[in-house]
Amino acid sequence: MTESVLGHHERLRPRIEELIVAHAGEDNVRPGLVLDGSALLPDHVARLQGPGTGAVWLAADVSVVRTRVYAAGQYDAATPSERLVMDKFVARSERFRSIVLDAVDRLGLTRLDVGDGRPVGEVADAVLDAVDVRDRR
Repeated sequence: MTESVLGHHERLRPRIEELIVAHAGEDNVRPGLVLDGSALLPDHVARLQGPGTGAVWLAADVSVVRTRVYAAGQYDAATPSERLVMDKFVARSERFRSIVLDAVDRLGLTRLDVGDGRPVGEVADAVLDAVDVRDRR
């Protein structure tokens, strides 16, 4: 399952690169661009760092994802087959998280712990500070 997800992200890479390049650059007068999603793999994004670009990975402990999935799926009331689907999704999410964060650390990219319940405004401020966009305006 993890290989399938990674293959999907690899197929998305050319379009993501187009978006980043089209919106990057200090002389670019187009509005900024924020891309969110797990398809932004660290090895791909690291090659695209340059003027007007920044990358930050938001990470939460695996228990946060597990708790959210089980709550949304009403795990305690679920049938055994429904629980199996949720368990497989959580396992894939944990494996993918590990792969991505290992690459983030290996490449020296920025990672922010978003934890569970951290206010959105605080996370947004931390991201803006991490990519230093406030000084570019």
